[in-house]
Amino acid sequence: MKGSNTYYYRESVSLLLRTKWVSPYLLIPPMLAFMVYAEAFLAAHGVAGISTLGQRTVLAIWNGAFLLALIAGIKSCLFFSGTWGAGWFRNSLALPVSRSSGYWGVYLAVLTVSTGVFILTIGAVIAALPGPSRFPLAHIIGEAYLPVIWAVSMGAFLGILTSGTGGAFFFTSLILLGFAAGLPLISIPGWLHFVIPPLGRLMTLGMRYPQGLYQVVVILVHSALFLVMGRLMFGIAARRK
Repeated sequence: MKGSNTYYYRESVSLLLRTKWVSPYLLIPPMLAFMVYAEAFLAAHGVAGISTLGQRTVLAIWNGAFLLALIAGIKSCLFFSGTWGAGWFRNSLALPVSRSSGYWGVYLAVLTVSTGVFILTIGAVIAALPGPSRFPLAHIIGEAYLPVIWAVSMGAFLGILTSGTGGAFFFTSLILLGFAAGLPLISIPGWLHFVIPPLGRLMTLGMRYPQGLYQVVVILVHSALFLVMGRLMFGIAARRK
């Protein structure tokens, strides 16, 4: 992005770095600490079968990614809806800037901040684990980042489709269903995997080939589809203003 096309990106980043939008991310450390403690307690008492360092490494990374995707998605729904519905944004459409950057600039700003928090979160998890270099971390981290991309993309779609509160409620239900559908004890019809994001299946099958690759492709297509749908809806709404 160059020149005036960075206007919405810069304005959005400035808004996102305010306490109102940064503070929800502060919930991740205590929630992650509780999840790790609970899993260690269950494993120690034979309730869970997670015992090896590799298993704990993968699970800890996915715990951090899941919490971040949940918070980033809810925050995205609220931010996109609030920004695109704000008076300053509607007035800015009359400025000599690309209207399409009003969508992509805001989206990239949210994704940039969420990516920064992802790097800090996963970096802290890895630093707290002994000997993580013995595991294919790049592969694991790459797949764990996909739910964050999906969360921001879905937030952009819901932010233009409905209100921030309604979008956040729908997003929360969808992401929880997506993770629950990947649990071994839960079985859903195969066609629903094209509607529900295969987040849980990505987590459980991620290290396998080709099953893991298939889930990566599905979640990327799912993200791109709703991102493009959001862009089309944004273009229609912008022409009416």
